[in-house]
This record gives sequence, structure tokens and C-alpha cells, in this order.
Amino acid sequence: LGTARLANLSIRSAAGTDSDTLIVGFYVGQGTAPSLLVRGIGPTLAAFGVNGTVADPVLTLYRAGGAVLGSNDDWGSGADAARITTAAAQSGAFALAAGSRDAALLVQPAGGAHTVQLTAKGATGVALIETYDVTPATGTAPLINLSARTRVGTGAEVLIAGFVVSGSEPKRLLIRGVGPALTALGVTGALADPQLAVYR
Repeated sequence: LGTARLANLSIRSAAGTDSDTLIVGFYVGQGTAPSLLVRGIGPTLAAFGVNGTVADPVLTLYRAGGAVLGSNDDWGSGADAARITTAAAQSGAFALAAGSRDAALLVQPAGGAHTVQLTAKGATGVALIETYDVTPATGTAPLINLSARTRVGTGAEVLIAGFVVSGSEPKRLLIRGVGPALTALGVTGALADPQLAVYR
């Protein structure tokens, strides 16, 4: 309720290929299709002191049911490069170098569930998936949910999720760290005893 809404959702975790693909889901609510900036960051994380990053991430966005809404490998080589740069500045995202191998998409998805997958061209490493609501406004469909399925451990393998709440009012959120319950959904090797901490 009120004016508070989720303006940014992000996941930092290990990513690779096949079973090590970083899978992030988000849900778009009802209203006018929002303009979303979706990014898969690997090389640029090194500038923030992150070691062992994915050298060349590939980003693919799916609609529920499996339809591909977009895919990108090397954001600066696409036709939307200039618009992506503008959208990043509008939403407060850190800039990407023109020649970086990070990936990015600018999309206007309809309401419902969506999945972002990040795979590494090469060795497994640390990667970041981000979703920004570029032009939040009254009547524009909000971001409602963020979820991630990935390998989780300790130290550098801790799963880090971030979110930004815009507006001047508090927003009530349900935050869950699910491990054992995934087994009933057919996921093998689920985390036996996850621990969750929320930081401002």
C-alpha cells in the first residue's frame, strides 16, 4: 500500500554452466508494463574488489512457460546500448564500460512471472543479476517478488540478495531462505540448514 515500491532487485552468487547456471525469478504486478533494465554483471565486479568473477556472462530472459523475451552477450554490441546507458543513469545503476563483456537487456514485460538465467562462457565464477524499475510511476506495474536458485556455501559462496525500496513510506516484505523444502519440489542437493540475515 502507499507509494513505497521495489525499485531494484539483485542477486550476487556463483554462476557457471548447466547445473551451475544462476537462475533468478521476478514477478511483475498488474498495470502498465514497466520499463525494466536487467543486467548480468561479471567483469565489472572486479572494479569493486570482487575476486574470481565470471569473465563473459550470457543473459537470457524467459516468460513463464519458457518463451524467450530477450538474450544478450556483451551489452555494448547490441542495438540498445545507448538506451541501456541512459536507463542505468536514470535508475542509479553503476556504469558499465563500453567494451566490457557484461550483459544487459532493456525490456517492457507484461504482468506475471519471469526468469533470468546467467551462464558463464568459460569457468564458473561470481556474477550479479540486477533488475531495475527504470521509470516507476503511478499506474505502472510494480516489481513484487525476487527469487534465486543457485549453489550456496560459506565465504565467497554466500548468496547475497539486494533490494531497494523507493518512496517515503515503509514497505512490509516477506524474506525467506529456503533449503530443505526444495527437496519436495524435486531439487537435489538442497541446502540442509540455511541461515538468513537482513542488513540495512
